[in-house]
Amino acid sequence: MSWVRLGVVLASEEYSPQELVRHGVEAEKSGLDVVWGSDHFHPWFDTGAHGVFIWSALSAVGALTKKIIMGTSVTCPLFRYPPPIVAQAFATMQNLFPSRMFLGVGTGEALNEVPCGFTWPSYRERLERLEEAVFIIRLLWLGRQVTYRGKYYGVVKAKLYDPPPSSIPIHIASSGVRGAKLAGALADAFMTLPVDDHTVYTQKLFPALDKGAREVGRTGEEIEKSILVHVGYHEQDRERALKSLLPWRGTLLPIFFDLNIYDPRYIEMHGNRVSEKLVEEVFLVATKADDITTYLEKYLRLGFRHIAFSVSGDPIGFIKMLGSEIAPYLREEYGQPPTPYIGSYSREHFEKYMESRGIKLEL
Repeated sequence: MSWVRLGVVLASEEYSPQELVRHGVEAEKSGLDVVWGSDHFHPWFDTGAHGVFIWSALSAVGALTKKIIMGTSVTCPLFRYPPPIVAQAFATMQNLFPSRMFLGVGTGEALNEVPCGFTWPSYRERLERLEEAVFIIRLLWLGRQVTYRGKYYGVVKAKLYDPPPSSIPIHIASSGVRGAKLAGALADAFMTLPVDDHTVYTQKLFPALDKGAREVGRTGEEIEKSILVHVGYHEQDRERALKSLLPWRGTLLPIFFDLNIYDPRYIEMHGNRVSEKLVEEVFLVATKADDITTYLEKYLRLGFRHIAFSVSGDPIGFIKMLGSEIAPYLREEYGQPPTPYIGSYSREHFEKYMESRGIKLEL
């Protein structure tokens, strides 16, 4: 797999709907390949925050552009969005914007689900729910009437009357071994986050991805690897670039991803105790293209080929710089991404998945 796909994240927690659409349109104008949309009900901080329904923003970007790929990072199809609604929504967007959509999914966070009236279960249950949800989404995308009852979800004579006209790639997001294995068995792509210790990828996550992939007759090498990079950017002003990242300090406390904590004010209060030094160590702080290119090539050498940046500071300046200075160099080195954007997960893979789980359905 020799190519690179570059883009930006439309951060629904940090920018208004109008700004997000502007960022998406500018991304296509600047020659980028993709926009991801963060899918949250509550933001990770309270002061100056936003809470945009990202599916609407992505649809607006799609209507104002011609070819840029769009998707979520990530949608939680477990509670506030039940699997059939996710399946219907993304099928509709793929009809409106053919071969331009992907669906990023994960086990979610309490800050999005508890405020909507749901209880917050263990990670084990959420991972089981995610597997079942993705299965139902794939089942409905076939466009046939189906009845299925699982442990958590069911559909009764359900049919999408406007199924996707082409396959929608699914990215399963995880930073753990069990999630990586699930991505290998059921997804087109594995989505994760940067870590300093790259043996986490080479010795844990990628082997688990390969193990899951072999269950359905493929290998981990065939699965697209995508990664979200959070960057603070301001041309020639490193201090401003660093300061722009400070609202996100709560995300550096891993406990908030698993516990039943959902008030942005509480997350912000504890996040404010995180030092600027740690922010600088974990996030990318950049003032010029060389900072980005050097950082990116570490992950490209590991096999990541689909990379999007969530940008604090000067997002428009970053988008223009990424498109004019970095993308041409990386495409020359690694190649142009394939078009159209169609997933690698086939009907045969899906059938082998069902066989491995003892699921008997007529497809």
